[in-house]
Amino acid sequence: MPRRTPLPILTLAVLLSGCAGNAYLDAKRNTAAGGKMDQDIAASQADLDRARAQNASLQSATANRQAEIDRDKRRVASLESDLRKQDATLAAALKSGKVTKARHAELKKQLDQLKGDTQSAELDAQRLAMAKTPDAQATAAKEKQLQDLEKRKKGLEDALAAMAR
Repeated sequence: MPRRTPLPILTLAVLLSGCAGNAYLDAKRNTAAGGKMDQDIAASQADLDRARAQNASLQSATANRQAEIDRDKRRVASLESDLRKQDATLAAALKSGKVTKARHAELKKQLDQLKGDTQSAELDAQRLAMAKTPDAQATAAKEKQLQDLEKRKKGLEDALAAMAR
């Protein structure tokens, strides 16, 4: 009987040696200059550079946003402080007789309305500060609201100053 076993073993040995050679050649190509490994490193470095640039941009935006929040807090605190002073001035004017009760009631109503609007503006500013992403339209509306409050406060100050003369 003829033996056929050496041929399959020989074929298997040739196939295995070819596979081993391919893995070696693949590894050599991957690690060679300009090979897959260098390409992967370059791509990773580009991703890292983009991430760093984005991080720097986000940090800058965060710092700007925090500065805006702090500025708004100072503006609201200043408004509230001025309104407390105006309230005291108005009460003193009524007590000293520099203003009639009707005029006092009118100015007090304006003052109380301004206080309420200031508190509303403060809450709006806090809500915007807590938002994950800044809303340009809401920020512009808040800025307009604060400017309006400051203008109304100035008008009330002028009325109180005229009354004190």
